[in-house]
Amino acid sequence: MHQIIQLKPEDDIPAIRARLEAAEFAHVALAVPRRCRLLQSVSGMQLLRRAADDLGMQIALVTHDERVGELAAECGIPHFNSLKQAQRAHFQMQPFARAIQVPTADTLPPPPEAPTFNLVGKLIEWRITLTLIAGALLFLCVGAILFVPTAQVYLVPASVALTATTQIVVDSSTVDVQVNARSIPARRIIREISGTLALRTSATKTIPGANSTGTVVFTNLRAEETIVPMGTIVKTSAGVPIRFTTTATATLPAGGRAEAPIQAIDPGTSGNVKELAINALEGSTALAVRVINTKPTASGGVRAVRVVTENDKKKLEEQLLAQMKQQPALGVLQTALKSGEFIMPDSVLVDPNDKFFDRAVDEPADVLNLRMTADAFGLGVDREDLTALARGMLESQLQAGYQLLPDGIKVEPLSGGKFQGIQLHQPVRLTGYATPQLDPLKVTRAVQGKSVDDAKKILVSSVQLARPPEIRVTPPGWAWLPVVPFRIAVFIEPQAVSQ
Repeated sequence: MHQIIQLKPEDDIPAIRARLEAAEFAHVALAVPRRCRLLQSVSGMQLLRRAADDLGMQIALVTHDERVGELAAECGIPHFNSLKQAQRAHFQMQPFARAIQVPTADTLPPPPEAPTFNLVGKLIEWRITLTLIAGALLFLCVGAILFVPTAQVYLVPASVALTATTQIVVDSSTVDVQVNARSIPARRIIREISGTLALRTSATKTIPGANSTGTVVFTNLRAEETIVPMGTIVKTSAGVPIRFTTTATATLPAGGRAEAPIQAIDPGTSGNVKELAINALEGSTALAVRVINTKPTASGGVRAVRVVTENDKKKLEEQLLAQMKQQPALGVLQTALKSGEFIMPDSVLVDPNDKFFDRAVDEPADVLNLRMTADAFGLGVDREDLTALARGMLESQLQAGYQLLPDGIKVEPLSGGKFQGIQLHQPVRLTGYATPQLDPLKVTRAVQGKSVDDAKKILVSSVQLARPPEIRVTPPGWAWLPVVPFRIAVFIEPQAVSQ
């Protein structure tokens, strides 16, 4: 894991060293601003390298200045053009030789006088020289073993799933998350909506169908020709009169007779009458002629039709309310959400304001239509509040030495939420993932000086991992981890969980 430290143009070595000492990780990327004069000089870059070596840290520079990059490369310090590159890279400083002041011809001391040759002194001098050389070589070998190797250890601890099903309170009258009360705040949202829906009617009844037809015979009572116009009303005289109308004009000779077709005014079977039942006329024509039907009238009938019932209207209203709750209401309410909010599904209510049915009860109709306007109501909940409540509730189930993954918490609302006053009591399912808390320093102490294979066995036996540990040792081919702890960098990565 890398830590990013942003330098300031006026920072000097003591200020930078203080920031390095306060860093939480041993790998630090320094973001170098423009006009940073300290790191544009050889001496400044060497002092930075020396400070990193003294603190046992691995550093890298993030800079766009070519001069700073060249000086960093000379001092064995990795450098990158962007923070993104630095965060992705596993950088390591390279050894470098500090600058040695080479004496010039002007500063050389004058040559000494030629000494008298002394063999014993020469032998002693050679022995001392050889001893110093051997000691220096031994020192270099030990130093190389201690300080040249570096290692990076990558661990992915195995996560443990925690689940709980409970009921929470969504309350629009509070402003804070209350873990003990299992309550979260909410925002009331109200919008006006409208909708239409059609329903096929379910009941049938019989109504009059075709009009009855027949013929009547008119008898002229006058001694002159008489005309009975089309549309003349004839009727029965017994009980409730059944009325008919002539559908053609009849011309009666003086004292003679003539037939005329008739049709019942009202449809249905009531127009089917027996012979001799039609014997009266309406209007002034009754003074000039008589009428009689010599044959029964026929063809009057009934037919079955669909009609609207009160149950149809109630059913259609319920269906439209349910449809408006799921579609226009939820959609309109979601347009009023703030960033990070969502509508709790069971909080959506639809309160009708106006409704219009296009047919009345018992009115013949195959389809009943309803148009309705209503107020849609819902509770907007902040996802961060819901996650915070879930985290607080799941933490009570954690085993000692475990911690919840930051992005491993999921809250799933279940059906069955109900209002009690202004509070929505909503059942939910909580899911969280916990991972062991690993101390990088303890991991370092457990593997320092061990072979790569032994280090892996130690880690596998002591820590439950999602995948085998990965150990990278520099220089390549080196079989042992560094003895010095600060030469080992431990990276602990959380296990990816599916949401």
